Amino acid sequence: MNFTARVTSRAFEASCTTSIHRGVRTAILGLVSVALGALFVVPTSLPAAADPPVTVEEARDQIARLRTDAAAIDQQYAGVKEQIRQGKAQLKLKQSDVKAQTDKVARMKLQVGQVALAQFQNRSLDTAAQLFVTADTEGFLSQISTVQKVSENQNSMLQDYQQAQANLAALEHSAETDLAVLTEKEKQLRSLTGASDKKLARANRVLTKLTADQRRKIADANQRAAARANAAGAAASRDAARTSVSASGKGAKALAFAKAQLGEPYVRNGAGPNGWDCSGLTMKAWGSVGVSLPHSAGQQYNRGRPVARSDLQLGDLVFFYSGISHVGIYAGNGQVIHAPHPGASVEYIKISYMPYQGARRPG
Repeated sequence: MNFTARVTSRAFEASCTTSIHRGVRTAILGLVSVALGALFVVPTSLPAAADPPVTVEEARDQIARLRTDAAAIDQQYAGVKEQIRQGKAQLKLKQSDVKAQTDKVARMKLQVGQVALAQFQNRSLDTAAQLFVTADTEGFLSQISTVQKVSENQNSMLQDYQQAQANLAALEHSAETDLAVLTEKEKQLRSLTGASDKKLARANRVLTKLTADQRRKIADANQRAAARANAAGAAASRDAARTSVSASGKGAKALAFAKAQLGEPYVRNGAGPNGWDCSGLTMKAWGSVGVSLPHSAGQQYNRGRPVARSDLQLGDLVFFYSGISHVGIYAGNGQVIHAPHPGASVEYIKISYMPYQGARRPG
């Protein structure tokens, strides 16, 4: 074997030896990996990892967001409740109309029967009209459109009776429809209550994960922020009252009502005297000066006349968030008084702290 052949043969042997050793090492490592993998397989039944710890500020922000979400749902609740209130009032009127129409139909039925009887006694009633005096008067009246040979006066009376019956049926159907709608809205109220409660439960879960010291820090921070906002708002409101041309109008008086509620707690669908939601506060504030508003931020947005942000006057209603889920009452110098959300109280806040959507001037 020549030198080149010997070198090639040895290289081949070395390569094979190396490949064999590498294969053995790979196999051993693979077996070790499998063994270790078997030892460290995480069973799917184990609980998920706990939420990462949050700082006091992060927890405070989470809680505020959840409570603000709950307040937005509460305004949907207030809107549906207002629809139910209006619907019940409308249904009551319809039910009164149904009763009046029922009485009218009964009177007309009696009149038609009396006319038929009188003509029968006078022997001037034809065969078809004689059906009025049969025992099956109801059967005849249900087929009244087939009567063709009665006199002109009788025909007019029968047509009036038919129309009265049709009107009664329409009123009854409308009242039944309204009642069904109200039933569905009552279900919607329960659903919205549950959704709001879930938001508040999540906020409470965030709180329970904190230590007592962390919870105390959040409460102190909220109190300090409210105190600063109220002090700044009161000063701004005093300045505005001195310089505003509307300081003695209805808006200023509505604002004065809202000021008297500062510090009182937020209450779902609250309209006083000791607890408020945002639209309940503005509704009662303007109600104190004789202006009626619905108990709903969304519905209040459709009342009064639009006001540009640059033209705001004391007492104007200021609306926030897309979809109009919050309302406050303008206090001057870029401040509003509002009932914020569960866990908070009626307070001043800068308009710029919330997404502004528009303003209205009631009255």
